[in-house]
Amino acid sequence: MKQRRLRRKNYNWEIEIAKGNTDKFYHSTDFDIAREKVLARDKYKCQFFLGKWSDGIHKPNKIKIIDANTVHHIIPIKERPDLALDINNMISLSFEAHEIIEGRHRWTWYKIKKLLTKEMW
Repeated sequence: MKQRRLRRKNYNWEIEIAKGNTDKFYHSTDFDIAREKVLARDKYKCQFFLGKWSDGIHKPNKIKIIDANTVHHIIPIKERPDLALDINNMISLSFEAHEIIEGRHRWTWYKIKKLLTKEMW
């Protein structure tokens, strides 16, 4: 990580995100530094399952202590690219909590049964 920080390039992320380069932003060293600060601030614990943060729509079923490995932007960066690196706009979440908040959780556990052979009578 330190070598990556030494050779990092300076970008104007507001312009890059407005162009649609969100993948470039999420793989940048600037985001890695901000992500590390947010995870350290929240002590690497998921704030959703601790009950300290909710988006107003989703609530945890039960309070539990889970390690956080994902950082979520409270106000999405596509709406406000100027808040992309603002650590007050980020919250530490576990992967499961991030999927719930983004609305992708119902497809995570869904398995499609495939027929081995087509039944022909």
